[in-house]
Amino acid sequence: MTPSRQSTGEVYNGARLRRFARRRAGERDRPRVSEHDTKRIVRQWNREIEEESRRLAERAKDDGPWKLVVWTGLWFLWLGLLLGLVSLIRPLH
Repeated sequence: MTPSRQSTGEVYNGARLRRFARRRAGERDRPRVSEHDTKRIVRQWNREIEEESRRLAERAKDDGPWKLVVWTGLWFLWLGLLLGLVSLIRPLH
């Protein structure tokens, strides 16, 4: 099918084209998102950001000094395994 070359003012399916033209003209005049909706969206974003901040703060509070103790223990374990491996390989020379 080829697109219609008639403008919206011409009569072809008369009422349908005029109704569509009026509706499109009215949409240009008013904003797509109302002021109330914009404020609601901003408030929702702020709530989500605050909730995420609280969640991250709660997670950081759980780290405490035990995290350092565990990492230090793992480091010594790694060092012990490395020295053990070197002591096994050394006699082969």
